[in-house]
Amino acid sequence: MLTLYHYDRSTAAQRVRLLLDEKGLPWKSVIVDTARGDIDQLPENYHEINPKGLVPTIENKGVGIAESLIILEYLEDAFPETSFRPTSAEDRAKMRLWMRRIDDGIHVASRTIGVCIVNRFIYLEQGAEKIRTYHEKMRDHVRRDNDRVNIEMGLASPLLPDALKRFRALFEDMNTRLEGHDWLAGEAYSLADIALVVYLRRMESFMMAPLWSHLTALNTWYARIAERPAYKTAVIDWGDITEAKRTEHGQGAFPEIAKLWMA
Repeated sequence: MLTLYHYDRSTAAQRVRLLLDEKGLPWKSVIVDTARGDIDQLPENYHEINPKGLVPTIENKGVGIAESLIILEYLEDAFPETSFRPTSAEDRAKMRLWMRRIDDGIHVASRTIGVCIVNRFIYLEQGAEKIRTYHEKMRDHVRRDNDRVNIEMGLASPLLPDALKRFRALFEDMNTRLEGHDWLAGEAYSLADIALVVYLRRMESFMMAPLWSHLTALNTWYARIAERPAYKTAVIDWGDITEAKRTEHGQGAFPEIAKLWMA
C-alpha cells in the first residue's frame, strides 16, 4: 500500500491527496507537520527519502518519492488506469506549463504570504531559540533565508509585494484561460487543475478572496472543483489546525494586503 507523509493544510500535500482520492487509490497516512518548527518529530531516516525534510513524500514498494509535482506525475505513470493527463501532446504541454509556474516562484510566494500574514505569529510564540534551531537544521536555504526576513518584518517584508504580484498575475492569467474553457489544459480536469486549485483555498484561508471576486471564470472553476467528492475527502475533511489564526490575522492584515495587491 502507498504511504503518504503529509499534514492537513500543506498545499503540496493537498494536491497529492486530491490525485490519490480521484484515482481511488488506498493509502496509509503518516502525519509529519513540518510547518511549525517541530523538526524532532520527523520519522527516523526521513531525510533519506526526502532530502529537504519536507512534505509530502510518498512511499511505494520500498521507494520514497519527494516533491509534490513529481509525485503527481509518478502516480499517473504508476497507476494509469484513471488518467488526469490530457490526451493530446499539445494539451499535455499546456498542462505542464501551468504546473511549471509553481516551481517558477508561485510556491515560494505562497509561503512568503503565509509567513508574513500568519505563520510568523505561530513561530514567535515558540520562542527565538526554537526558531533558531529550526532554521539551522532547515536544508532548503532559500526557504530558511526568506523565513528569517518574513518572520522578522511581517507585512513590511520586502519579499511580500512581489509574492502578491505573482499571485495576482497567476489568478488573472487563469481567469483569462477559463473564460473560454472549463479547465486549464485540454477539455478535461487534469493535473494542472489539481496542482493549482490548492492555492485558491490557501489564499482564501488568509481572508484574501475579495481581491479576486471579480474574476468570475476563476471562481466558477474553483466552485466546480470544490463540488467534486475527492476535494471534500482530500482537502475539506482534513481541515486546518491553524484556521482560527488564519482568520484572525488575515482579517487584520487585509487592508495592507489589499493595498499591496492593487499596487
